[in-house]
Amino acid sequence: MKPQFLILPIVACLAACAPYRPPRAQVLDINDAPASFSVVSGEAGADDIGQFLAGLPVRSGATLSGLQQTPEYQAHRGGMDALERFSTSRLSLMRAWSDSELAPVVGGGGTVLYPFGGPDLLYVSALFPQARTYVLMGLEPVGDIPALETMPQEEVFAVLAAFRQATRDHLVAGYFVTKDMRSHLQRSFLRGVTPIFLSTVALAGGRVESISRFSAGGRPGVEMRYLDARGVSHSACYVEGDLSNAGFGGGYRQWLAGMGGEVTYFKAASYLMHDNRFSLAREFFLAQSRVILQDDSGIPFRFFTRDWSLRLFGNYVRPIELFAKHQQEDLRQAYAMNPTSPLGFGTGYHLNPWEGNLLLAIKR
Repeated sequence: MKPQFLILPIVACLAACAPYRPPRAQVLDINDAPASFSVVSGEAGADDIGQFLAGLPVRSGATLSGLQQTPEYQAHRGGMDALERFSTSRLSLMRAWSDSELAPVVGGGGTVLYPFGGPDLLYVSALFPQARTYVLMGLEPVGDIPALETMPQEEVFAVLAAFRQATRDHLVAGYFVTKDMRSHLQRSFLRGVTPIFLSTVALAGGRVESISRFSAGGRPGVEMRYLDARGVSHSACYVEGDLSNAGFGGGYRQWLAGMGGEVTYFKAASYLMHDNRFSLAREFFLAQSRVILQDDSGIPFRFFTRDWSLRLFGNYVRPIELFAKHQQEDLRQAYAMNPTSPLGFGTGYHLNPWEGNLLLAIKR
């Protein structure tokens, strides 16, 4: 049976917890990159664009294949490899934890909703590999597939540099810093989340089958259909839409309800669900979801009533300094007074394994 939690009176003393500082990315020597990529012919498709951005060999596309022979591209490949190394061990731990703790609860197939996730397909798919559809939401623009084959060579190399900068926090720290990502991408021909979506599939060893625009109740969206590394088919949707009370309503809310997502995931969500200006979205996800997995930046602990069976993983003391005002004393007491299970990896804003926390809530 899952343990039950009671919200206890607030106590005065808080334990100290230093905010996490993401490690600096290792810089590889260019000689650590592969000496050359095979030369291929034809025109590049969406999958090849993702491969190219990720620093991996394109399957088709003579122009991009030619660029992959240059020292500049070899440097990009080395830089991407250095960044990817930071995420590899964490993703392996997350997948193992998911197999033992999430899979029995979530089951196979279904849809996972990821509010405030931006283009973070890499981590949500690692935790929920059995899902067939992922719906990610954020304020970043949808963007387009970059026309790399028709750009001057020097502009392509500038795009690659901007792409590495935009994805650094994601691969090293585990989440996107929205303002930094937007700043890096706006200085190049990359726009929006579409290029990051494509490269994520490549980094995970999958293959993009198609990508197309759609309207989510009047909000712009992009849908990518792809095969994962096991050959299993998935659909990943990203919607550019405001989840505050001012923007979450009408057609957007109806469209999201129609996706049938019974599993919701919150990570590094800037504690927006703690703000009453997001009360409509908070109520929606509590009502819509059968399972909610979140770190402490998601829905405040006090909103999980006796209608929910709860399990705590990892350790919670307090938020990092930037979000110190969102301290949850009731959650801290729940961790102190009830059995918890090890997590083994950091998540959200607490990336050290001994600081990460996750709440798994299952509706009765």
